[in-house]
Amino acid sequence: MNLSNKKAVESAYQRQAKRYDSALKLYQLMGLRIEEYRAHAVELLRIKRGDCVVDLGCGTGLSFPLLVQAIGPEGRLIGVDVSAEMLACAQERIERSHWNNVHLVHGDIAEYDFPESVNAALSIGVFGYVPERDRIMERLAQALVPGGQVVIVDGKRPDRWPEWLFKLFVWCSSPFGVTQEYFDGHTWESVERFFQETTFEEVYGGLLYISSGTTPSREP
Repeated sequence: MNLSNKKAVESAYQRQAKRYDSALKLYQLMGLRIEEYRAHAVELLRIKRGDCVVDLGCGTGLSFPLLVQAIGPEGRLIGVDVSAEMLACAQERIERSHWNNVHLVHGDIAEYDFPESVNAALSIGVFGYVPERDRIMERLAQALVPGGQVVIVDGKRPDRWPEWLFKLFVWCSSPFGVTQEYFDGHTWESVERFFQETTFEEVYGGLLYISSGTTPSREP
């Protein structure tokens, strides 16, 4: 994806930010159990109270309640997103919930400078837009503490779907900048290159996957 395409995706989310949460509820009518997948992803992070967690492409902060509950008030949550409007919605969620340990960063996750001593990183529905997958995973593997966890939930081309149904799903998702190429990223392969003890599972008939990995131990 080139810079102009990134800008197009950013503009799409700027326009759709206020309707984003409601739009996800419509996907549930199509059988997409995103909240179930989200909860499973957070479980795979193996977060402990007091941990520092980064939510890459946090959007409106839909994962924040589960993450804040896991890290407790003594932990730290950082949400990174390229859309200022999506982050504005996330900030409203933070203020409504009176969270004092959630910090938002406006920027491209490919350019994000990870802080030290991050325990876990989560990303849901983002990496299909991002071409710099290997670079991000390599930097993330260096930033996470030994034994830290990364979990990615994203899209892939479904082997078991008829082509017309796949194209219909893409068309329904096009207001968010989704194209057929979004599903060709294979980000789980980047996870496998830079992390250990990786897992991969397909959900929603193979249109989505959940991938996880553990940071390798540092060389002495």
